[in-house]
Amino acid sequence: MKSESLPMPTSSALASADTRRALAELDATGPRFNQRLQAHFRVVRAIYLRDVQTRVAGTRFGFLLSLFQPLAHIALLLTIYYILGRTAPIGTDTTMFIATGALPFVLWLYGFRQVKTAPQTNKRLTDFPGVTLVDVLIARSIVELLSSAGVTIFTLSALALIGFDVVIFDSPLFFFALFQAYLLGVCMGIFFAIISRMFFIFLIVGSLMVPLFWVTSGTIFIPSMLPENIAYWIWFLPMSQIVDATRTAYYGHYLSDFYNGYYIAGLMLSCVTIGVIVMYVCRTKLSE
Repeated sequence: MKSESLPMPTSSALASADTRRALAELDATGPRFNQRLQAHFRVVRAIYLRDVQTRVAGTRFGFLLSLFQPLAHIALLLTIYYILGRTAPIGTDTTMFIATGALPFVLWLYGFRQVKTAPQTNKRLTDFPGVTLVDVLIARSIVELLSSAGVTIFTLSALALIGFDVVIFDSPLFFFALFQAYLLGVCMGIFFAIISRMFFIFLIVGSLMVPLFWVTSGTIFIPSMLPENIAYWIWFLPMSQIVDATRTAYYGHYLSDFYNGYYIAGLMLSCVTIGVIVMYVCRTKLSE
């Protein structure tokens, strides 16, 4: 009788095994706080490894594709600009003007879209006792943080290698604005991820917000240069402020008071707070 060769375990199988071991620790009688914390950390790590695989389709091509998406976004906007015969309202390089608007928008989009859909893509994992919605959201947020950092480095490096003058006037403020774009996406994603578990219509509403934010983000215009009655309403859409802050940091000669950090922070805190309250009040419904 021929012996059958055993299949090698895949990364997903190893991640699942790690999850089961972590759950076994959670089921132990009377674990101490640090033991439960370590067990939850292992659950988040297992979900993180699984998300990394699905995020890039398990291939190098998928990883490279995720890096090239911002450049494709910039190229599309540049094509539209040249067809319309327009030039950058500030600076002398239209490409860098578009890039300073497209990059924060893409970081927001990645964080928002991926965190918003995390409960649906990991629904089978939450069926395991001990795996919570919080674990799923934390793991996905970590994946998107690393992805956003990679996208930022790759985009700026690619533009510099191509020959564009990538000179940032205020680097700390520039990268802080990009981090805020990611964080806003994650916070809004958490809100819609939790609310949409109760009311599916919010998943559709969240998807419809993407084109709205793209049109009003200021990627192809300067909000402060718009008519006052239009700029007033656009101010309430946070991406317009973050994009403006990014350009203020990049261009040393561009001064604007359009950005309000307290408003952005309050909006992010409100999204997370409301989401957590709904998750606590409706925890029985969310666990179904």
